[in-house]
Amino acid sequence: MQKSFLLIFIFLFSHFRSFSQNTQQDKVQTVDGIALEGMVKALGSSAPIPDALVIDLGNKENNTQTNKKGYFSFKVTKSSKGILIRADNYQDLNINIENGKLTLSSPFSMEPSADYNTYGIIRAKQKDEISQNSFQQEELSHLPGTGGDAVKALQTLPSVLPANVGSADVVVRGGLPGDNSYFYDDLLLPIIFHFGGAETIIPPRMIESMDFYPGAFSARYSDTIGGVIQLRSPGNIPSRFSGEFELGLVQSGVYLEGNAFSSHENNAKLTDASTSTEVNTTHNNNVTNTTHNTVANEKENDGIGYRVGFRRTYLELYKPLIQKLSNNTSVFTVPQATDYQIILNGNHSNGTWQAYLLGAVDSASLSAPIGNSTTSSGQNSFSFYNAMELTGLRYSLNLSNGYGLRFVVEQRYFIWQQNILGDVVDAKSQLYGIGVILDKKVNEDLSFSVGVRPKYAYDQVGFNVVQYPSGDPTVYFDPELAPRTNDTIKASKYYADSFIDISYSPIKSIKINPGINVLKGPTSTQQALDPRIGVRFDFMKGQTLKFAWGYYSQQPAVQFTIPVYGNPNLELERSQQYVLGHESKFLENYSTDTQLWYKTSQNLTGPAVSNANNKYENSIQSRARGVEVFIKKKASDFWFGWVSYGYSIAEQRDPGSGIWRYSAYDRRHSLNIVYGQKITGRWNVGTRIQYISGSPYSSVPGGTYNQNTGAYEPTADGNTYLINKNDARNPYYMEVDFRTEYDFYFSDWKLTTYLDILNLFNRSNVAYTTYNRDYSNTVQVYGLPLIPSLGVIAKF
Repeated sequence: MQKSFLLIFIFLFSHFRSFSQNTQQDKVQTVDGIALEGMVKALGSSAPIPDALVIDLGNKENNTQTNKKGYFSFKVTKSSKGILIRADNYQDLNINIENGKLTLSSPFSMEPSADYNTYGIIRAKQKDEISQNSFQQEELSHLPGTGGDAVKALQTLPSVLPANVGSADVVVRGGLPGDNSYFYDDLLLPIIFHFGGAETIIPPRMIESMDFYPGAFSARYSDTIGGVIQLRSPGNIPSRFSGEFELGLVQSGVYLEGNAFSSHENNAKLTDASTSTEVNTTHNNNVTNTTHNTVANEKENDGIGYRVGFRRTYLELYKPLIQKLSNNTSVFTVPQATDYQIILNGNHSNGTWQAYLLGAVDSASLSAPIGNSTTSSGQNSFSFYNAMELTGLRYSLNLSNGYGLRFVVEQRYFIWQQNILGDVVDAKSQLYGIGVILDKKVNEDLSFSVGVRPKYAYDQVGFNVVQYPSGDPTVYFDPELAPRTNDTIKASKYYADSFIDISYSPIKSIKINPGINVLKGPTSTQQALDPRIGVRFDFMKGQTLKFAWGYYSQQPAVQFTIPVYGNPNLELERSQQYVLGHESKFLENYSTDTQLWYKTSQNLTGPAVSNANNKYENSIQSRARGVEVFIKKKASDFWFGWVSYGYSIAEQRDPGSGIWRYSAYDRRHSLNIVYGQKITGRWNVGTRIQYISGSPYSSVPGGTYNQNTGAYEPTADGNTYLINKNDARNPYYMEVDFRTEYDFYFSDWKLTTYLDILNLFNRSNVAYTTYNRDYSNTVQVYGLPLIPSLGVIAKF
């Protein structure tokens, strides 16, 4: 019996050993091949390309992907002739295998594609608001007609008009430039443009995206009756040190970003990380195909990210050239702008944090035929200076049960100095604010936010100025006869807002967004409770109906509430807004957005009607209505672009006569055509065509000589005007702009050359109309002529 068991054991052992040897031989045969590894990066940069597909040309079913740092590792069959590397927005890279090795050494550089692939520069974004347009950093930087300026992109949208010809400042849906609010993340910016509307104080590399809400927005935003421009900083921590240096004819700048105090090596290879490899083998005609799926356990960067920027313009050097090129040298402005930025960000155990330092220092000189000049040329000179520095901290906490808490602390210092025709203003302002916002996601259908944002401001203003009426002085206003105010005022104030904003979907196709914003100004007369609601209805795939309504309030401009010069008892300015629209998406890369809007405003600051001693009162009413059409093709194939058209009517009611008159910013038609194209992977071009109806101005029948003053005065037409009658109109404005860029690639850096031409055909666009000395003829003041900007940007 024992002998039988022994024989059976020997038999089974010998067969098991044979099976084991055969299995090991099969396994060796299965994994036998050429081991490859390396890093994939962008040509002209050391930036890795994550998720690039690496394909075995000997067996295309055998492939892998690069990890977040661009590394890959896998085996190809012995018979393979090479590998193919493929990534979105890059040209395919073929690498041959000779003598068991790749003919190129790692890192493997991929050149940009000649067309826009899956992830074009214009990416779709889910809309949070009923009226919303969004831009990404890439398109902000390359948009023709903006000179690379981010916020100037707004002027390519319907019913968004330049406040003045050539200015970056905008008027939105018949409002005033001062009605708009600008945010950088959660920080409210006191100014957004360098003086004169030259450009945004934050460079494009510091702006990851921009959301624009022209009206009827949610309760999250307060103290504004115009549009909201929401700039967003890059939220990620940079994984490597990089930057760019720009040298241009008009401006130069530097931008650097990187990661400090990281606890692990940023460029660790895939093989240094914890990996698991699953090997699947199949046999087909004695050929073994092996597929490796590699999963890397990659720790997120836990260092401190930093972004630093500095820019300086030197347009003042071209003052003689601008005079020579201009068809009419009656007016020109030469701004000088400097700005700087430092942003730090990082992660903590329960969220993220960001720290900010933003600064801008600007000055400008201006010459124009305005006022009673004492020079032989009839020109008057002006000077302006302002400086702003803002610091802030945002601290976000991810709490349990779907709660999120965000703290925002802000401090800013602002200086504003000007000397216009002897009117001198020297203002200094400090502001301190804190915001606390609680977000709660109850479930997939219901979420809400609650916030409170108190602020304290201290102002010191010295002024020796004419007592100007609010808004634009009428043509009959004579500053030589107007009273002057000379004083220095110190004042402090507290104000705050709070809100609740709810998002609810009763059914999958409907989203309702009700909310309430409460604004408490510095006086007892400045309080408002503003209810708002927005509704979106996806009635079929790619088709959405939308509606929004709400009340909106804002504090009067500070110059109208200063004691002595203004009226500290002014009430809040109020507005009621309606929007009805339709969105559609079709042919995969196309979309349309059509909106009808209506807006009424009350309690706007105007001339004193009931009591002249008040100097200013809430005496103006306004109304505006219009339609907007926006057709957009996102970046795909080799081009992108959009067409925007807006028709609007904006009016103000004269508090003296009760007659409705056109606003100074009423421009019936606005049309923009934007087109961008890749010629090759290194060369792209773009153009913008802009047409805008002319702005209105007030006509006068002639001039009358005043023997008492020794000057001419406009002849009265028998009516009384407390605001401009705006019964005449300037010629239409039209401009064609062009931009082209070409990249020269080197191993780890690239040189981008650009040519940006504003007003390509040197068209003389009328900025505004005034009158000669005796009011016998009009004098047209023109905008800037053709302005070429040529420069280079070194990026690494």
